[in-house]
Amino acid sequence: MGCGTGANVPALRERVGPSGQVVGIDVTREMLDRARERPARSGGAVHYVQADAARPPIREADAVLATFVAGIFEDPAAAVDAWCDSVGPGGRVALLNFQRSPSALAAPLNLAFEGFVRLSAPGTRLSRRSHASAFERRVRAARERLTERTVARRYETMAGGFVGLLSGTVR
Repeated sequence: MGCGTGANVPALRERVGPSGQVVGIDVTREMLDRARERPARSGGAVHYVQADAARPPIREADAVLATFVAGIFEDPAAAVDAWCDSVGPGGRVALLNFQRSPSALAAPLNLAFEGFVRLSAPGTRLSRRSHASAFERRVRAARERLTERTVARRYETMAGGFVGLLSGTVR
């Protein structure tokens, strides 16, 4: 979900093997066009669909990887519910999101995070509100819903704490 330019597709293709399928969903046609230009390593089927990841057109899947999208949805918990419903019991859902780093050494970069979120939020660049706080509330809501809906969860951080990955198996 939110496949963007397809950066994760080679790793996903490798993971599902030659008989599996990868479906990339993104709302932006330009992103999908760039994704289609990437070589499909390790064979197998890769399909790209232009759709709203919060309401995926895929009804059955083994796993969902939502990359950097949970913080942009009006109702991130509903999006997570849709993803969990798509994979059903025993399926896996993973949320990969930007976040402020808890590291004291990262304090100056957390200001850059605020600027990044402000500049990437269309139509709100001049607002005085903290876009990062709103973004983080939505990411937290998505993570909380995933925690409610899953077992065998795993959480890890990367990139100095600026990226968090939460995954779990749907109950």
